[in-house]
Amino acid sequence: MVATLRKARRIESVQGQMHQRAESALAQLERALAEVQRERGEVLAVLNNEAVPSFVIALAAPRLRALDAQIARLQQEVARQKVVALDAAMRLKRAERLTGKAAAHANALRERADLDDALEAFIARSGASFPPA
Repeated sequence: MVATLRKARRIESVQGQMHQRAESALAQLERALAEVQRERGEVLAVLNNEAVPSFVIALAAPRLRALDAQIARLQQEVARQKVVALDAAMRLKRAERLTGKAAAHANALRERADLDDALEAFIARSGASFPPA
């Protein structure tokens, strides 16, 4: 039963690492999305200035479209990564429950073995024997 508990703890450890990686990837995507949105805001701020010549607006329009496309792509990736992170979190939680059950079972077996040893020691000291079955 100790081997089962060890395996359950290893599974929990691996699932924890997978969850951390999923959360890290999600945070990285969210930072990239925030950076692109900030850049888009800067371009819009320049375009909103009335002193900007029309050729600058013509040059900025394709860049703005590219930023909008990049924002849409990043938003889709963030949504997908949130699903992956949630799945990893659920797997981690299942692994934690598995480890808890394995630990409880191992503890029960250990207590039963300790009780058996104590009973055998008591019987050996008193010279009594178990009744015939």
